[in-house]
Amino acid sequence: MPSASIPRLAILSMTLFLTACGISDSGSAAVTAAQLKAREAEQAKAAKAQIEQQLDAANRQAEERRKQIDAATRQ
Repeated sequence: MPSASIPRLAILSMTLFLTACGISDSGSAAVTAAQLKAREAEQAKAAKAQIEQQLDAANRQAEERRKQIDAATRQ
C-alpha cells in the first residue's frame, strides 16, 4: 500500500508546484501591468503640464500683440 501513495504524493506535489508557478506568473504580470499604467499616468501628467505651458506662452504672446496693436492704433 505505501508504494501506491508515493506516486499520488508525487502527482500532488507536482500539481501544487505548477499551480504555485501559475499564480506567481499571474501576480508578476499584474505588477508589470500596474507599473506600466503608473508610467503612462506620469507621462500623461508631463504631457499635460507641457501643453499647459505652451498654452500659457501662446496666451501671453497674444496679449502682448493686442497691447502692441492697441498702442499703435492710439498714436
